[in-house]
Amino acid sequence: MVPSFAGKTGSLIDFMLSIPMAVCHSQYQYLTAAAAYYYILQTCGGAQPHLLFKITWKRLHHYPNVLLRAGGGVAKSLTYVWTSGLMVMCMVRVHGHGALRIVAKLMSPLDLVEGTILIREGTPQDTFYLVDSGVLVRAKNVPDSAETIDLDTIGPAATSGFLHVAGVEDDDVAFATITAGKGGCRCYAAKGDEFRALCVNPTFSAQLISVLTKVVRTATKVVRATVSTGSGSGVDLHTSNSSVFKVLCYDTTQWVTDNFTPQIEKYNDHEGGMNIKMDFTQDRLSEGTAKFAAGYDAVCLFVNDTADSNAIRILSLCGVKMIAMRCAGFDRVDVQTAKALGIRWVQGSNSSFSVSTDTKRFLETLRSIARVPAYSPYAVAEHAIALLMSVNRKIAQANQRVKMADFTLDSSLLGIDIHGKNVGVMGTGKIGQILCTIVKGFGANLYAYDVFENEDVKAMGGQYVSSDTIYEKCDVIFLMMPLLAPTKHTINKTMLHKLKKGVILINTSRGGLIDTGALVEGLSKGIFGGVGLDVYENESDYFFQDWSAKAINDNQLVQLLGNNRVVMTPHQAFFTKEAIDKIVSTTVENLDNFCSGLRGGELPNSIC
Repeated sequence: MVPSFAGKTGSLIDFMLSIPMAVCHSQYQYLTAAAAYYYILQTCGGAQPHLLFKITWKRLHHYPNVLLRAGGGVAKSLTYVWTSGLMVMCMVRVHGHGALRIVAKLMSPLDLVEGTILIREGTPQDTFYLVDSGVLVRAKNVPDSAETIDLDTIGPAATSGFLHVAGVEDDDVAFATITAGKGGCRCYAAKGDEFRALCVNPTFSAQLISVLTKVVRTATKVVRATVSTGSGSGVDLHTSNSSVFKVLCYDTTQWVTDNFTPQIEKYNDHEGGMNIKMDFTQDRLSEGTAKFAAGYDAVCLFVNDTADSNAIRILSLCGVKMIAMRCAGFDRVDVQTAKALGIRWVQGSNSSFSVSTDTKRFLETLRSIARVPAYSPYAVAEHAIALLMSVNRKIAQANQRVKMADFTLDSSLLGIDIHGKNVGVMGTGKIGQILCTIVKGFGANLYAYDVFENEDVKAMGGQYVSSDTIYEKCDVIFLMMPLLAPTKHTINKTMLHKLKKGVILINTSRGGLIDTGALVEGLSKGIFGGVGLDVYENESDYFFQDWSAKAINDNQLVQLLGNNRVVMTPHQAFFTKEAIDKIVSTTVENLDNFCSGLRGGELPNSIC
C-alpha cells in the first residue's frame, strides 16, 4: 500500500513529483529547488501549491533573500530534504514514480491515538517514521527538572528518525520524545535494517551516493552565497578562514558600535588563534529576526531582545551555538528551552554517511548562554540616588523654570530631608548593598527586604523586615530586585493600601516589578508623592529609540510622561564609562572562553 499523500497540501512526495525535471539542469538543482520551496510552503504557509509547481531553478537562484527570510535558508532546506525527500528523489530518478511502491513495501502503517508515545528521548532509535495524517509532537526534557519543552510538530510527508537510520547522526538514541498530537496520527514505520538492505541495491545505492556527494560538495557554496545577502545589511557573514568566530550583535545603538569595535580589533590583534568577527544590526531579536543569525556562531543580546522559546529554536536551527548577553538581566531569555536544546552536541560521525565540516557545524545546537553579571553596581546605585534627589527636590521642574528666567519659589518645589526618614531597599544584592551604604550616608533609617539576607547590610545597621513592614513604614522605597516570577508586579493594586501615603518610589531594576496600571492609580490617588523610573514595564517598544517625531500609542506611558511627580530616564542607570568598559570587556571575555572550548556551565559567567 502506498501512503495516501494524494491531495494533501504540503505533501513532499506529491510536490517533488510535480516539478518537471526539465526545468532543472541537474539532480542537485532539482533537490535544492524542491527542498527550498517546500520549506517555504511548510514554514510560511503563504505560498500556494499551484504557484510552487511553476518553480524553475532560475527563480531559486535569483531570490536568496526570500529563502533566508522564509526561515533558516537553504541550509535548513537541504537538511530537511535529507530527512524527508532524498530517498524519494533517488527512487524516482532511478526507477520512475512507480518506485515509491518499493519504499512503501518497507513501511508498516501505525494508527496512533492522541498522546501515544512513539519513542522516548534517549532510547535506541533504529526506525524512521513517515507521517501520513495528523501530527507528531517532539518534546525534550529540561535537565535537572521535571519540565518538558515542546520543540516542534512533524506533519504530513515529514519524517522523524531518518538521520539515525541513514547513519548521519553520531549516536543511535532518540533526540526527543515523539508523541501523537491532537486528534491522533497515522504514520508509517520503516526499520533501519530494512532500509539499509534497500541501499544494497547497486542501482539505488549508486544514485544515492551520487546525489549525496553533489549535495555535500556544493552545499557550502550555495549556503554561503545565500546567507551573504540574507540580512540585507551588506555584510559578509562568511569567510574562508575557519578560525573566525562570527557574532551578530542585535539591538545595536551608537554606544555599542563605538565601544565594541575597537575592543574586538584589539582582541584580534593580540590573540594568536581565533579571531572574532562581530557584525551589528539595529533589529532586536525576536522570532521574526532570529533568522538573521543564519551562519553566525553566536549572537550578542541586550535587555530588550526577546530570546523566547520560538526565537531560540530558530537560532538553534540557524547554527547559533552561544548567546552572549551584554547585560546582567536575562528575564527575556527562555533558559529552559535553551537547556533542553543544548543537550545535543554534534561533533563528528564514524558512520557510513559522511557530511562536511560546515554541515556538522550547522547541525550543532545552541548550548551556552553567558552574561555580564556585574558591570558597575555603583553606576546603578548612584543613578537610583540621583532619581531620588530629582524627584524629592524637584530638580527637573526647577531647572526648567530657571531656564525660562523664572526664579521664584513655591510649594511645587518643596522637598523633604532624607536624613532621619525611613528608607526601604527591596533587593540587597551587589547593587542593593552599595545603595544601602549610600542611604546610610544620608543618616536615614535603613530597612531591607530580600529572601537572602546580606550580612554586610546588617553590619552597617540595616534591619531586615517583611515587605509589608516596608510598605507601612518607609518614606522612600527602592526596588533593586531581579525580575522573576515571584517578583513580577511587586507593586500592584492589591498592595496600594498598605503603602505609607506620600511615599517616593524608585525603580532602576526592571520595569516588570511594577504593574503600571497600579502605579497610575496610585499617583492619581496621591498614594505616591513622587516616582523615579529608569525602567518601564513595556519599554521594549520605545526605549533606546527616538520617538520625538512620532506618536506614542501607549496610554499609560503617556500618563507617566505628563505627570510632574514622575521623573523618567531611558534605562540609563548603567550608562557610565566604567560600566561600558566592563560590559564590553566581559562580553569579549565570554566569547573568548567559548572559543577556547568552554561550554555551558563551564563558562565562568554562564546562565545555563
